[in-house]
Amino acid sequence: MIIDMHIHPFCKEATWGDLEKIADVMWGAGTLKRKRMRPFLDQLANKTSIDDYISLMDKNGVDKAVIVSFNITTAYGVCMVNNDDIANLASKYPKRLIGFGCIDVPAPDAMEQLDYAINSLGLKGIKLVPPVQKFDISDKKYDPLWKKMTDLEIILWTHGGHQVSTKGSVAKYGHPSLIDEVAMRHEDLPIIIGHMGTPWFWDTYSVVLRHPNVYVDISAHPDLYGYFPWDAFTNYSIEHKVLFASDYPLCQWSRIIPAVEDLHISKGFKKKILSENAAKLLKIN
Repeated sequence: MIIDMHIHPFCKEATWGDLEKIADVMWGAGTLKRKRMRPFLDQLANKTSIDDYISLMDKNGVDKAVIVSFNITTAYGVCMVNNDDIANLASKYPKRLIGFGCIDVPAPDAMEQLDYAINSLGLKGIKLVPPVQKFDISDKKYDPLWKKMTDLEIILWTHGGHQVSTKGSVAKYGHPSLIDEVAMRHEDLPIIIGHMGTPWFWDTYSVVLRHPNVYVDISAHPDLYGYFPWDAFTNYSIEHKVLFASDYPLCQWSRIIPAVEDLHISKGFKKKILSENAAKLLKIN
């Protein structure tokens, strides 16, 4: 069994808006990267179906996946896949897809967005990208949001590490040390640091080790697995804090799953990563 804790439903069923503006935001107007990636954006928005996702999940042995939205309205004027989209997609495949919404934290109506995502749409968690949304997650002014999430008994997934796919993102807001005080002030809120906290692997390990409510996923960077301190997670008995995720379609299952299977760690640890840890956190029987 494989449970993927982080995929983007970039498909034709989603709400996209102006693709030219999205391309400018993601890769920078007039850049070579934008020119190279623009056809990929068209493929996702106009030709790829959520049914294609499910078919690829079947092909790669992915049983369930957490799908996430991406709201960067305050920072960039863009929302790529909204929370209603996530709820609709999850309802189409309720046994395969688990919806996590995104809230625009710096927006004045962030609390209302949170309430709507969870209480009205029935989403199971929240995904944030502080480097792109351009806010400091450790700032105490946001504590009411984290307190509300705790009361709602949901999971907070937050982008860990720098961010290379959105022009103008602020790397320091992805540093895992910012989770430190949040985790102490909100001990009952499960927090997942995404993307291994790249490139701050040891800082991520430290935060995960010291806080029972903090986890890490290993999405997006299989080429950097050699730098991640797997042995430290084993030696300090926190193998249960590591979660599999892909960042699909930005990282393909056909690439990242074999990378996990080839890791020089125990079979038991691999099993925990690929399914057991996520099943426990998500309360999947």
